[in-house]
Amino acid sequence: MTPSVRLPSAIIATAIASIAFFATGFVVVRGLADVKNASDVINVTGSAKRNITSDLAGWTFTVRSSDDGNLQTAYKNFQGAQPALEAFLRAQTFSTAELRREPVNAGPQNYTVIEDVNGENAEVERTRYVVSQTYRVQSSNIAKLQTAVGAATAAFVNASTGGVSIESGDVQYLYTKLSDVRVQLLEEASKDAQRRAQAIAQSAGNSIGAVKNARVGVFQITPRFETSVEDTGSYDTTALEKDVTAVVEIDFVVK
Repeated sequence: MTPSVRLPSAIIATAIASIAFFATGFVVVRGLADVKNASDVINVTGSAKRNITSDLAGWTFTVRSSDDGNLQTAYKNFQGAQPALEAFLRAQTFSTAELRREPVNAGPQNYTVIEDVNGENAEVERTRYVVSQTYRVQSSNIAKLQTAVGAATAAFVNASTGGVSIESGDVQYLYTKLSDVRVQLLEEASKDAQRRAQAIAQSAGNSIGAVKNARVGVFQITPRFETSVEDTGSYDTTALEKDVTAVVEIDFVVK
């Protein structure tokens, strides 16, 4: 039987410490390797811009009649403005598809005024009676709609009599093929990002590989040559001519 040998406790402690040191060293080296692999990625931003011309325009105006006495008077005045208004609309030759009349609204409306009450200013609630109707015009014939808006001022002055007012909104310019443009711009922005990444990688003697991550930014639809952008994206409706900009952020693996 081979006799057992007892090692001094100091030797055992030294051996354990050595094993722990090498194990720790392995973990550190392995960790550094992982970090290096994780950093072999290049992050670039690509963008693409397209000029578009609006192909649809919208315009809204509201006819409103009010009277402090009663609803019947307000409605009578409202009816009195219709001949001039209808003559204006007929002259513009809008089709039934282009022109939509909202239902007529009629009823009391409360409002507050400041009056002298016993020598002091006080808020006093009053009631007026209002009859109103909103007209919405939407047409792909933008020139015709613009002509109508230009002619509306004189027509509305003629119709705005006897407590009747006509409130005209701004023309809104839209683009109906925007979804197609967005897809095309995303493709172009991705190619732009790839070109940028390749140029950076080649300057260091490397090349790029597969896409690791991709993030799509918000679309900016702005008036032509406008430089301001919004963090949440923008969709301008005030300009006939617009710029559409797409941005993508892509991580490419470096080879």
